[in-house]
Amino acid sequence: MKKYFCGILIAFLCNACLVGCAVYPKSTTSKWLEYELPPSKIVKNGSAFFEGKLSDGATFSVFYDNEIDNDGEYYYALLMQNWGWTRNGDTWSATQGSRREKRGHIYINPKRGVAVYFYPQKHFNAFKVNISQKNAKP
Repeated sequence: MKKYFCGILIAFLCNACLVGCAVYPKSTTSKWLEYELPPSKIVKNGSAFFEGKLSDGATFSVFYDNEIDNDGEYYYALLMQNWGWTRNGDTWSATQGSRREKRGHIYINPKRGVAVYFYPQKHFNAFKVNISQKNAKP
């Protein structure tokens, strides 16, 4: 019985160590990174309203850019397609278990330098993402 509990304990500790060693996103990733963000933090005056750091030491900042916002539908479509959704006219469909957007969250694609924010209501905006490589590791 003692060996059984020791085995369980070792398995639990190994699992905890492996989960703790997750790979964090780098500035070259084309995956969409998800962050919770209340709509009151969004500003459209060109100032950075959201910042973060990536595992390679690069930092990012998100800000409004009119050109990116005008292309918002394009970036929204890229995000949905990356998640496995298909557009059928004016509607989207996906297989069961496909990822869905979370309202009140921003999705950042460092490689493309864009972000898509989903407001709690039924609309979204696209924003520009600036990546700073200062002190970044290769």
